[in-house]
Amino acid sequence: MVWKEKYRHPTSQSDSWKATVSRIVGQGYKVIVSACWYLNYISYGQDWEKYYRCDPTKSLADDREKALVLGGEACMWGEYVDGTNVLSRLWPRASAVAERLWSNPLDTNDIESAKFRLDQHRCRMLRRGIPAQPILNGFCGDYEWEMNANEL
Repeated sequence: MVWKEKYRHPTSQSDSWKATVSRIVGQGYKVIVSACWYLNYISYGQDWEKYYRCDPTKSLADDREKALVLGGEACMWGEYVDGTNVLSRLWPRASAVAERLWSNPLDTNDIESAKFRLDQHRCRMLRRGIPAQPILNGFCGDYEWEMNANEL
């Protein structure tokens, strides 16, 4: 399980989580990665993109090593998260992680097309009462749902 986050401020390549993954699979061990998917960080803007871009197999040498990466997990610590912001902090960040982990990597490597899929998913979450943060401009567009007067 690779969860260390030295990738944020590496002092050398050997301190990065990618180097740790490479070292572990190079010795023939299986690994699960969470280092690049900590969702609790406070940031500005479309931060879901950094979670979407994470590919724990990208820097590995061959298919044998890549096969040893079993997957990953999205994590959240509670220092700045409580009942007032946990759902909006989770979504859409966890959606970006899920698409990367559960989909064909060849189909999920384009941020531009992901924006629209994740925005549409955000609107589905809003319809279900989940207060997900906006992906694009916050307007649900063609997938806007009908609201009657007593829902306003």
